[in-house]
Amino acid sequence: CNDFIKNQNHKKIIKSENQRLQTQVERVLQIARLDKEEIDLKKTTFNLHEAIELAVPSIEMNFADQGITIDCDLKANQHEIEGDEMHITNILFNLLDNAAKYGGDPPKISIKTKSQSKGVTISISDNGPGIRGEHQKQVFERFYRIPTGNVHDVKGFGLGLHYVKTITEAHNGKVKIKSKLGQGSTFEVFLPYGTEFVK
Repeated sequence: CNDFIKNQNHKKIIKSENQRLQTQVERVLQIARLDKEEIDLKKTTFNLHEAIELAVPSIEMNFADQGITIDCDLKANQHEIEGDEMHITNILFNLLDNAAKYGGDPPKISIKTKSQSKGVTISISDNGPGIRGEHQKQVFERFYRIPTGNVHDVKGFGLGLHYVKTITEAHNGKVKIKSKLGQGSTFEVFLPYGTEFVK
């Protein structure tokens, strides 16, 4: 991805992963009532690029057997935001994990950041088969899973993207999908720098 990421100490990655897994208990408890007005966000100011730089090598380790490659293009000039670091880190893991699971063979993922006037846009793209238009409207619904015929090799409960959308909107942000059959998918998340979102 870049020299900083490639040289991450494995102990740091494992420690970070263990901490993240511990926070999943809180996430699971909140999933039962995923209304953005009810979620108790613990907001701090944190570095979004640092969160990405911890998430990427963890995903690379998890999918090393599949020959995964992740290309990072972190160009946001301002990348400190106010938000719930645990939940936003979960969003990053979820989108990267989905890109790896549903990507091509081998999975090739691109993650980019870009500064906007009011916040940061994060784009995560994969080289998978793409998603039909009729399914794109539903992927963020609770428990929705894209029909795959008799293929059931990817496990899950259909909560991941609903979680991404709910947490993003709880931060007054937006998430959208861009996808074409045979050309992969891109999930784009906009997160404001502060607590207010200006359209």
